[in-house]
Amino acid sequence: LCSRSGENFTMASSRSGVSGLLRMTARISSKEACSTPIKPDAAELRKTVEDCDEALVLLLHERARALETLWSLEGPADGIPSAELSPSEMDRVKQAHSCCKEEGRSSLSDSAIVSVFQELSRVCSQIRDSVAYLGPPATFTHQAARSRFGLNAIYLQCDRIPDVFQAVERGKVGFGVAPVENSTEGAISQTLDLLATTELQVVAEVCLDIRHNMLSNADLHRIQRVFSHPQALAQCRGWLQANLPGAEIIAESSTARAAQLAAQAKPEEGIAAISSLLASELYDLPVKATSIQDLSNNMTRFVVVRQQSPGGMPDTQPTGDDKTMLVLCMADRVGALHDVLHAFQQRSVNLARIESRPSKSKAWEYIFFVDMHGHYKDENIQGVLLDLKQQCSFVRVLGSFPFIRQPSAHTSRKT
Repeated sequence: LCSRSGENFTMASSRSGVSGLLRMTARISSKEACSTPIKPDAAELRKTVEDCDEALVLLLHERARALETLWSLEGPADGIPSAELSPSEMDRVKQAHSCCKEEGRSSLSDSAIVSVFQELSRVCSQIRDSVAYLGPPATFTHQAARSRFGLNAIYLQCDRIPDVFQAVERGKVGFGVAPVENSTEGAISQTLDLLATTELQVVAEVCLDIRHNMLSNADLHRIQRVFSHPQALAQCRGWLQANLPGAEIIAESSTARAAQLAAQAKPEEGIAAISSLLASELYDLPVKATSIQDLSNNMTRFVVVRQQSPGGMPDTQPTGDDKTMLVLCMADRVGALHDVLHAFQQRSVNLARIESRPSKSKAWEYIFFVDMHGHYKDENIQGVLLDLKQQCSFVRVLGSFPFIRQPSAHTSRKT
């Protein structure tokens, strides 16, 4: 602002938010110039927050206007449009944050900063992604979808995982989100089967820290029936046996659907649900116990799918830290598995996961899902794929996307 001409600066100063921005600039400059720490003052701190908010609103509008002008000058972008931050934009944000950390001015994590700018990118985008998820609202899949696509997306709730895939296949939505693996109970077989039998492409993954809670209108000691998704029930098996040994355990299509049923029940009916805190808030259902999962670190991995790009191969660009998902069927011969694993070993490709499933096309024939470090376009991955195609009866790349780092699951139960 200060670099503008006097006339333009006078005009800009009359706009809402500029005064807050100027005060923030002066305040930060004075703190950096002062060698003696300034004693915190409650009134001054509240004013700082207010000035930050004013300045942020102004800068957000300026950013949105600049993007609109840039888009009009550049015209339509090549490839599939996306509201997500590009790898170069993400690197720029992380670099700016690293400077603040080096100067000791940041109390926020890299992931927190990136998530704010990711949401900002979605809100400012001219694109509103349409996303199918396993509903109803407040399921963990819904939360995973929101963490990926933000509040600006158009969401379509589906009753079953196959409905999510079908909505994407038929073009009702641009993307689908489905659970694929839990750190406690393992793979979601239905999702794996659909990845193998449909022509959809995996473009991203989302990892969610799962915290299960006991929700009910009844007192805890009066609960007689507990509803939830089979995965959630399995993940809380130990807690249920210890705290509600006589309760009837009933499987439902989702944790959110279970919360809906429990919310509709009267206290004397003794009906409860294992679900999320978001479901408690959304369906006005009291929380009777929190974090009841048997493992304290309970993670679920979700895949984001869309229709295949032309040519059937991933059109994402390498970031330097990627994951590629494959599905393959080995030849029925001695040493087939050894030869397949050797193809990865000799090219120094690390496997993140390997999972077998019945092929469903022939009795006792199995297909294998493989997650490996690297991008489809990397030279060593290309070499592995070439070797696999010579050794296997079937190989298909499901997708390449940035690798999401996650903490290792604990193996001991909570006490």
